Amino acid sequence: MLALKEENGLLWIRAGGRLGDEDYDRFVPQFERIAEREAGTVPMVIELAPDFSGWDLGGLWRDLKFDVRHKDCFGRIAIIGDSKWEEWGTKMSSSLFRAEMKFFRPSQRSHAESWVRTGEDTA
Repeated sequence: MLALKEENGLLWIRAGGRLGDEDYDRFVPQFERIAEREAGTVPMVIELAPDFSGWDLGGLWRDLKFDVRHKDCFGRIAIIGDSKWEEWGTKMSSSLFRAEMKFFRPSQRSHAESWVRTGEDTA
């Protein structure tokens, strides 16, 4: 499950379960509509639900294609999760993106939002 909402110029994305092709079928057009309206790059907070378990093969392929195609649309990206592998994955992924990425725990949700908007670390 990939859910997307826009709030005051910030994209909130919630990922849960195992992501597949069909999740991207719904998500990509929504993202592209928002990215077309926003000047420059789109800041994002991605919340990984407790049941998030990664991607199936089709979902992983779609995610990689999405990332490459839209790499110039991304502003800062805050990842909110509660497991060590999610934190590790964020650190590994950050080297693949032009956008700044940072991992936050669920208790740091407001810090994540502040960092995405301003670049200042208030934690």
